[in-house]
Amino acid sequence: MLDGMETLEQRLERVREKLSRLDRPKIFGASSHGCVLGPPLAEAQVATFEREHGITLPGAYRGFLTTIGHGGPGQFGGAGPFYGLTPLHHWDRILMEETKKPLSQPFPTVPGADYGKGEDWFERAGVDEDGEWYPGAIALADQGCGDMVALVVTGPARGRVAYLFWGRAPMFTADADFLAWYERWLDAALSGAEHWY
Repeated sequence: MLDGMETLEQRLERVREKLSRLDRPKIFGASSHGCVLGPPLAEAQVATFEREHGITLPGAYRGFLTTIGHGGPGQFGGAGPFYGLTPLHHWDRILMEETKKPLSQPFPTVPGADYGKGEDWFERAGVDEDGEWYPGAIALADQGCGDMVALVVTGPARGRVAYLFWGRAPMFTADADFLAWYERWLDAALSGAEHWY
């Protein structure tokens, strides 16, 4: 422990323990993935992904991938919010363009900024409406109806989770990082909640 703060290892262990207690939760999307994760990725696999894309994954997400699990049996992924956690190899499910921009480009928005209510957010965020809307982020989960969840991997909002809605600026969660977001979902699922956001 540093300065009274939990270590990443302690947080990962707590998440692993909570995940092991999930048994047929009622929460939305659980039936699509059965609350099962695929096995963790090897360090070499994650390092290869990072090297190929010129990035370093945020520590909380990277630790989750290499120690707890990755993807899963569902059509969209494994145990996680909405329709499940997207496997790392499907990181590009949030991209709008066939020509993929590198993950090394900064994500265009930051938490707390006002980008407007409608499609004018593109201009305010400096995004080419006809280009790629979400560089610098990977897909985390499919919310359904074309809405996605992303993890920002490059830029000032690196490490933060954002909800992506068609025609609106990304909305950042209040969670400090991926693990806080994931654990909040676990807590809701364990409490018997049927819906979560």
